[in-house]
Amino acid sequence: MAESVAPRTDADTPELDADAVHAWLLAHPEFFSHRPDVLEAADLHHASGSASSLIERQVEWLRAKNARLDARLHQLMDTARDNETRARKILRVAQMLLRAPTLAVMVVQLRKLLREEFDIDDIFLGVLAPKLRRNDIDGLTRIDAKGSVARAFDNSFRTRLIETGPLDDARARLVFPRAKVLPASAAVVPLDKQEIIGLLVLGTQDAKRFTEEQGKLFLEMLAELVTASLRARLG
Repeated sequence: MAESVAPRTDADTPELDADAVHAWLLAHPEFFSHRPDVLEAADLHHASGSASSLIERQVEWLRAKNARLDARLHQLMDTARDNETRARKILRVAQMLLRAPTLAVMVVQLRKLLREEFDIDDIFLGVLAPKLRRNDIDGLTRIDAKGSVARAFDNSFRTRLIETGPLDDARARLVFPRAKVLPASAAVVPLDKQEIIGLLVLGTQDAKRFTEEQGKLFLEMLAELVTASLRARLG
């Protein structure tokens, strides 16, 4: 007489951990190829759409991933183009600084380039009094070491770090006394990191132009170029 076998119930099935199932499926990717009935029977509800099969879900997931990668690629390409444009502008500044015959011409041309090429609305360029004895060059300010500008920007002179973002009204009015509208954002650029000789402040009406979290590479390059040109002409 044959022995009867009782059918298995859910209680007889060992409870599986979701992480263990996940790891096992990753280790055995051929499982669904050998067991297509599982895909046919699966009813997967998810937020990606109305697809109900795992293959359809994978396709939609891959499409979404490709869309994200494509968007990221376009963002990187835009950044690369922006950096190339900035590099060309910095090169034009360097060429001008090399060709300017006098300090006065250099200051005029620098201010012109910063306005036209970099869309800067307000520009302050100052040199500390011991380095600059003249006070007759239009657009170049002689900074008294104990004066109001030096005190207002004491942190910049002390740390020699570039500051970007909003500029408080008091300091903005101090360096841009003729501005009808104070800048919405600014870059405070010490000149330079080794032995500071002055200060360059760039102001713009665009609040997003200079932000606290932005990169400062091109501002650092500009600072080094301007500092070298000033030192060469100041003796």
